[in-house]
Amino acid sequence: MFNFRIITCPDGTQIIDPSLKTPYSALTPIQMEEYMEMDTQIAFMERLERKAKRESDRKRGIRKNLFYKAACMFGLV
Repeated sequence: MFNFRIITCPDGTQIIDPSLKTPYSALTPIQMEEYMEMDTQIAFMERLERKAKRESDRKRGIRKNLFYKAACMFGLV
């Protein structure tokens, strides 16, 4: 079961709705390929978001560090 549903609008655009689930049995083979590709892309984007959040948390922690502040005061950083 996919944890999202692709909804096609009347104008042809597609929207991903993460609040709905899509069972495998409701998909045709072509739709299954689309859903598998979209699932891979969503997983990749979530991985990038987690990586960016970890990096920002790390930088925030460094900026609060007393040694970092002292190094900034003395012009070492």
